[in-house]
Amino acid sequence: MRKEYYLLKVLTPLHIGAGQGLGHVDLPIVREAHTNFPYIPGTSLKGALRNLEINQVARARGEKPSQVEKRLTDKDKFDPEDRDILRLAKIFGTAGEVAERDKEALEKVKEVGAGKVLFLDAFIVLFPVKSAKGIFSLTTCPYVINRFFELLGIDQRVEDVPEGKVKVLNINGHKNLIKDNNEYKLLLEEFVFEAEESEELKKFVELVGTFVGEEKKQRIVCVNDTDFMDFVSNYTEVRTHIKINLDTGTVDRGALWTEEYVPAESIFAFSLVFLEEEISFTPPTTFHLGGDITTGKGFVKVQKLEV
Repeated sequence: MRKEYYLLKVLTPLHIGAGQGLGHVDLPIVREAHTNFPYIPGTSLKGALRNLEINQVARARGEKPSQVEKRLTDKDKFDPEDRDILRLAKIFGTAGEVAERDKEALEKVKEVGAGKVLFLDAFIVLFPVKSAKGIFSLTTCPYVINRFFELLGIDQRVEDVPEGKVKVLNINGHKNLIKDNNEYKLLLEEFVFEAEESEELKKFVELVGTFVGEEKKQRIVCVNDTDFMDFVSNYTEVRTHIKINLDTGTVDRGALWTEEYVPAESIFAFSLVFLEEEISFTPPTTFHLGGDITTGKGFVKVQKLEV
């Protein structure tokens, strides 16, 4: 068994829905129950990547994606000798009825049933918040950083940030800090924080820096856990949608709704667990997640994290 770690950047606003909302947002994003942080379910990652792989196999074979899908899910069409289909089955698994067919023959290849690659949920690592200077900051908090270190197996922890304070790796050259009477302040939305340098952030910034780029490394700030929870809870994007009646040119009755999105520039971390060493699978550099693809929403970029 081996693990691979990935960082994921939201390129365009991302909506992975939690169903009908009970609050002021009709279609909220999915959130962790214990933190209220946005996250990307492993099922969403697996489903999107599975569709991409099926489409790629279909193009190579000159078939429709639905035909490849049937080869994976229809017990009468599944052929364990078909290498392309076998690879898909090995990575993503097969339908239950396929796994039950001719157990003795399929036991020889041991490729059916549950997939041999586990897709873990992606949790938020950096969240963009509007700044009075430098456009926006990439915010994080001790809980998130320590969770990130734990995922990677790094024996290091970041201490809590006092209320009203914010930690940065380097004050000099930081894009968002304002100098005020020999003190450096950070204005995020309507909140003012006093900035202080912290070497604790060095390892974290090194790990994410290659992915976010040198320029955006100078936007990373660490607020306390409560402030971070407020930002991810209250400063996502909420857009209003309508449906126009083609005959009257006005909004259809009841056809006005709001939809929530994780903003662009957000960074998530996730891992893949390979139950068999010989399995080879790498997510594409960019792909689509969630809904609203026809309006350009949900495009993401991923990069393997070398630890």
